[in-house]
Amino acid sequence: MEIAFGEKLWGVILAGSLFLAAGITLLMYYRLRSRDMLTGPRLRILMLLRFLSVFLVTFLLASPLVKSLRKITRPPQLLMAVDHSRSMTGLEENMARRDALLKLAQGLQEELDDRFEVIPYSFGAGVTPGLPTDFTDKRSDYSRMLQTVYDNHFNENIGALVIIGDGTHNQGENPLQQAERLPFPVYTLATGDTTPVTDARIVDLRVNRTAFAGNLFPLEADLRVTGTTPRSLLFSVSKGRRQVFSQMVNTRENAWFTTLEFTLPADGKGLQYYTATIESLPGEQNLNNNSWPFVINILENKQKILILSAGVHPDAGALKNALEQQVNYEVTLVTGDPYPSNFNDYNLIVLNQMPTAAHSLRELLEDGGRTPVPLLVILGAATHLSQLNAMGLGITITPRAGDAEEAQMSPAEGYTPFTLSDDLRENLNRYPPLKVPFAAWEIDPSYQVLGFQRIRNLVTSRPLIATGSARGRKTGLIAGEGLWRWRLYDYTLGATHDHFNELCDKLVQYLALRDNEDRFIVSFKPVYTETDPVEMTAEVYNEAYELINSPEVTIQMTDSTGREFSYIFDRSQLFYRLDAGVLPPGRYAFTATTTTERETRTETGEFAVIPVNVELADLRADHGMLYRLSFETGGKFFTEKEAPRLAEVILHNSAIQTTSYFQSTLYELLNLRILFFLFLFLLSTEWFLRKFWGIY
Repeated sequence: MEIAFGEKLWGVILAGSLFLAAGITLLMYYRLRSRDMLTGPRLRILMLLRFLSVFLVTFLLASPLVKSLRKITRPPQLLMAVDHSRSMTGLEENMARRDALLKLAQGLQEELDDRFEVIPYSFGAGVTPGLPTDFTDKRSDYSRMLQTVYDNHFNENIGALVIIGDGTHNQGENPLQQAERLPFPVYTLATGDTTPVTDARIVDLRVNRTAFAGNLFPLEADLRVTGTTPRSLLFSVSKGRRQVFSQMVNTRENAWFTTLEFTLPADGKGLQYYTATIESLPGEQNLNNNSWPFVINILENKQKILILSAGVHPDAGALKNALEQQVNYEVTLVTGDPYPSNFNDYNLIVLNQMPTAAHSLRELLEDGGRTPVPLLVILGAATHLSQLNAMGLGITITPRAGDAEEAQMSPAEGYTPFTLSDDLRENLNRYPPLKVPFAAWEIDPSYQVLGFQRIRNLVTSRPLIATGSARGRKTGLIAGEGLWRWRLYDYTLGATHDHFNELCDKLVQYLALRDNEDRFIVSFKPVYTETDPVEMTAEVYNEAYELINSPEVTIQMTDSTGREFSYIFDRSQLFYRLDAGVLPPGRYAFTATTTTERETRTETGEFAVIPVNVELADLRADHGMLYRLSFETGGKFFTEKEAPRLAEVILHNSAIQTTSYFQSTLYELLNLRILFFLFLFLLSTEWFLRKFWGIY
């Protein structure tokens, strides 16, 4: 224990307290008239009592602090993660198997609790604290579990991680990639059976969620057959009770795999339900993986895109080539008179270096009260900025004296209308610069910036690519020319135009997918999986076609059985967002409602939630992954029969040590009540003795 002072000159303060106490004591008793009545010992006792009381007060006024050191010993942490997915208990949740696994985890925790601080987790698609109560999760994400426990206990004394699972991972990254960064050993306790079984299954089925009526849409199906002799099996696709595709597949070796590629006609409109099926084998027990349901949203027409260009320009050609890679766009390029007479026939109009001095595009503004057609404006040398400012798009660009400047793109954080792949965002930082006007920029607050202008490594506040809405017209802005260089540079990186095509597709898709025929718009995906949350967004416009978020937006969903679900959208800036969580598989219809200016508006639609069978697709355990995970981290691998040895090995691991450290605590002496009572005792004793000895 140490005593310190809040002041740096504590020595001077301590000496001053001593002199002050001595001075007051001597002065008092020197001037005492009845001092001669006291004997020497009595006088010294009274002076000592007075000295101590005065010194105590002056000493405490110096704010002394007491520093105490306490040794704290903490046992090492032992993390325990138990897989609670469906594959742990087989086809049906076997109650005996469930109880055996829970007993195994609880017993291991109790055995290790005496020496370690055991912290249990359960994991499947997500990670939750505590041991599991059932085994019903429909995905296994080992990578996410490893990342979560590492982040939760960063810089703590982690002795080891124990994983109880079958090694089957069907979501997230390869968990072996996480093993390289783990600073602690991983002990794995493998459950399940690795013996190949007789099984014919659909491993994966890949299909676009959207198709257009009258077209063909492609499908890819991965098929695997194990535990049988070569034979022929029927693979088919049905729409309701009608078979729309069938093909015999001939298996060869015992572990056979193939990928079928085929197309189907896009019949009907809206959500169309299909089921892919592979014939079962004699004696096959797991029939859950023989079928794969999927849903296609069939649209009636393609999106019509009009590109108006001030003459022939490579940027217009680059954009046209990128969009023509997508089957859902019908692209028209016009480079001069005559221009189309009816702009409302299009879902999106791209203005490349327009308006010009000769073409103000006034007809675009005279829409006759109809919903304005969305625009994508690409600036260039021919763009007449004054005409552009007069269009009322929420964009005002005031030229300054000087030539155009070159600006590269710096991707912005927090852009919400759509997302770009990580590879594309990285490439955008390296794309060649665009020529942008040297000007003062004003942009409506409703716009969100996808990327800022970076000039000579200085990131400015001026937008390079942005999207927004003004007067009910959805608008995008590319603030410079030279897009063709981006497309060419993209090819030099990977011999493809995929990233440039992705940027163009995402931008155009966002602008053209919906037109503002109503002042109330609800955006959603036509198909969700049962493991993904159902998320929606909503936009509400006032009479001036300005985004608002003051009225409440509610939604009522109804499933195929008639059960209803009610929600309220959350406000997010000028938009509305809804996270309805995960919903059971099935078909859902919804009605969203809001009231603006005493007028009630509704939006209806439907979506599907499809089941996920990945946990039951392959019930064979992957002990090899668990073994490699233990080996890479310096741990050990155990089978379920070797569970008693696991606890013994960990308990005898001398590398797992208890940590000790000292904790320093400071507190003020002034807050100690005992010092108050001591002061009171000194003064009271002095007063009593003075009275008792006749000194007044």
